Amino acid sequence: MIDDLDKKILNLLIANGRQSSREITKKLSQEGIKISERGLGKRIARLERNNIITGYTAIVDMKKVNMGVPRLVTVKLSSPADFVQRLADMKDYLASAPFCDFSARSNGSYDWIELKFFNNTEQANTEADLYRTWFGDIIEDYQSYDLDVYKFGWQLFEEKDFENFIEFMQKKSDHKLLVKKDTPYLKYQLPA
Repeated sequence: MIDDLDKKILNLLIANGRQSSREITKKLSQEGIKISERGLGKRIARLERNNIITGYTAIVDMKKVNMGVPRLVTVKLSSPADFVQRLADMKDYLASAPFCDFSARSNGSYDWIELKFFNNTEQANTEADLYRTWFGDIIEDYQSYDLDVYKFGWQLFEEKDFENFIEFMQKKSDHKLLVKKDTPYLKYQLPA
């Protein structure tokens, strides 16, 4: 199990996995958290040992390495007789495709969501045509959207972090916050 300090450490590592222990302890100290570099090292080692941290990676500016076409793909599946095998074939394809960075089954309006990065639009369209040809027997609907990405990455957060962020944003805006009694849900009223 991880505690609040582990989550703060993880978020700092998610933001920049190459930070030194000194940099991390300094940032934690600025938040009023005292921990030695050695104590931090022990926590990180425990997180790695427990496979909470499973590796470190670089975040690359995709446009600067000629991968400037991010494409979001949504797929609604059909159910032919050999669906299970064909779905396994599609999963294998997506798992081995070097341009597919995210692939997930969904329980919403679409059955599958993918995020792919290509060198150019022609390459993206060629892959889309081939993908629909190879897996058209199990694809009922295919949609693709080229994206202009403003943020790429994620953080760990708790309910209180969400609430604090919403309250902070509420104070920054001219909107009036209405809290519905006995529920955690917030409703917003636009100013007249």
